[in-house]
Amino acid sequence: MVVINNSKALPTTEDEGRTTLLEPFPSTGISYIDYEPLPVSDSPFLLLKGNGDEVEPGDCIFTFMSVPRGSVFRRRIPALCNKLFIGSHYGWIFVLDQLSEPSIFNPFTGQEIPLPSITTIPNIHISYTNGDSSHMRYVYRKWYTNEFLDYTDEEFHGGIQFQKIITSCAPSSSCNNFTVAAIFDCPECLAFVRAGEAKWNIVDQDDSYFDLMFCDDGSLLALEYWRELHIFRFNDEGFWVQKMSICTPEMVYFPHQYLVEDAEGGILLIRRQNNFTEHAKTGEVQVLRLVVNDKSGGKRWQHIKDLDGGAMFLGTNASLLLQAKEVKGAIQPDCIYFSDDWWDQIPDDNDREHQHRDICVYNLRKDTIEPYCPLEIPRYSTWPLPIWFHVSSTLAN
Repeated sequence: MVVINNSKALPTTEDEGRTTLLEPFPSTGISYIDYEPLPVSDSPFLLLKGNGDEVEPGDCIFTFMSVPRGSVFRRRIPALCNKLFIGSHYGWIFVLDQLSEPSIFNPFTGQEIPLPSITTIPNIHISYTNGDSSHMRYVYRKWYTNEFLDYTDEEFHGGIQFQKIITSCAPSSSCNNFTVAAIFDCPECLAFVRAGEAKWNIVDQDDSYFDLMFCDDGSLLALEYWRELHIFRFNDEGFWVQKMSICTPEMVYFPHQYLVEDAEGGILLIRRQNNFTEHAKTGEVQVLRLVVNDKSGGKRWQHIKDLDGGAMFLGTNASLLLQAKEVKGAIQPDCIYFSDDWWDQIPDDNDREHQHRDICVYNLRKDTIEPYCPLEIPRYSTWPLPIWFHVSSTLAN
């Protein structure tokens, strides 16, 4: 049993000059959008920064490309200017500001919810140059070397400390008890925060994770690097974790792996292999389902060759599976749409500008991988990485 103290604090607090959300859901701060809303019926979208051409510094234009219709919507969203979007879930976008501070943004309402400061992570601290508080720097200690490194905000921002963020439910007045979980740092550690908490809770630093997934009962499922599944269950005092070792069909290392819940509540594992030439390129995909023996209780991964007519959207966003009845328009059934999430292939600004984006579609029945490049979206897209963005009509309302 691992217990994290969950003290009852006042509604808000100032943490290193940053207001931290401590209420289950913010009652103020809604700034309604001043642009035409996106048509929910055209979801899911591929979200990119810019208007399809070169992205200028401070550019506030963002492109939403509808996957089912192929139509392109461009919106000027000042709230996202100079920010990195690093994922999406339940129709909200996870962003980092210029100081790598995380928040959740709703492009339909303009509402933004600040998450606890990145400086509440134990190995990250703020420092100042020449006593000038307007010039912020970070002192960052690597977990595995204990080496302290001093970064400017731009250097630190480019390092992408948060690699994936998901939430247990849509932040709304009807979901006051949501939990946010994140994979951060290198190696990929796990952190989470619950409504009412002002800092990130860090899970055992000895474990590294590929992916995260919240289950319907509110528990958190995490895929560990050594093919274990860790199930985190939360209560008022903290959390406890159950670890399951599951035999995989082979020991080949896949650098990107994703967890998805299917329509029956089962667990799917998608493994994505790279085939590097001049740039990152998806070279092999495996799709497996967790099978439990009714008599012995033994667990194993079993290869599958279809999604029962459904379609997946995977990347830095929370993994999304559309059931067959939700597949429409140009969305291909029994296919997986991958966005580019090769973080380590974006070492500096020059490479980001010219880096090839690995956006592709894997067809399970045909076992084929094809580039996914709509006509109005360039193959060489600028930073940040494209993400899938989906919202249902229920969430939009």
